[in-house]
Amino acid sequence: MLVNGPRTLEPYQNKLKLDFGLDARRTFLQRQWIDVGGLRVGVEYRRVHRLGIGFYFLNTRIFSRDFGFTIDEDVVEYGFGYTALYYERTLYFDRKWEINAGLQAGGGNISVFYNPGGGNDRVKFTDIPFSTAEVSLYGEYYFLYWLGVGAGTGYRVVSNLGSEVSESFNGPIAVFKIQLKLFKLARGLFDPAVKNEH
Repeated sequence: MLVNGPRTLEPYQNKLKLDFGLDARRTFLQRQWIDVGGLRVGVEYRRVHRLGIGFYFLNTRIFSRDFGFTIDEDVVEYGFGYTALYYERTLYFDRKWEINAGLQAGGGNISVFYNPGGGNDRVKFTDIPFSTAEVSLYGEYYFLYWLGVGAGTGYRVVSNLGSEVSESFNGPIAVFKIQLKLFKLARGLFDPAVKNEH
C-alpha cells in the first residue's frame, strides 16, 4: 500500500536486498547547526521496508562556555557519536522518485574535552552516555539506476543526559542522503534489464 493506492509488486521487488548508503545529517546542537556524518547498512524487504543499523559521528567541533562540570576551564568541547537501529517505510516510488518515512532508536556518547595547555593539547574529561530517537520524512531522486540523492527533515530527541550538560541536545534535523546501489550496478553490467528495475 502506497499513498496513491495499492501497488502490485514485480517479482524482482519481492526479493530481499542489501540497503547501503551514506546518511549525513545537519542538526541543531548547543545552539548551533552542526554536521553529523553517517554510514548505514541493512536490508530491503518487499521494496517498501528497510531495516538495519546506522553509525553516526560528529563532523563539526562544538565549543561551549555554559556547562556544569567542576573543572577549572572556561571552555569545553563536545564530541558526539552514536549507533542506531533504523526502520524506513516507502510511501511512494516510481523509476525516479521515492518518498520515505523513517524511525531511528539507539544510543552513544557525548565526549567532553578541555584544553589545559592551549594549542592542540586536548584532554578528555568524561563521556556522557545517552539514548536517542529520531523521526524523519524525506524524498529521493535517482539520477542513475544505481545512484540517488535525497533530502528531508525530522526531529531528534536525546534522553538520559545528566545535569552537567546544561543545554538541550534535542532538536530538528535536516537529512541528506546518497544512495549507492553498488550490487545493482554490478548486476546491470551483465543484465541490461536491471536498469529498468525500481
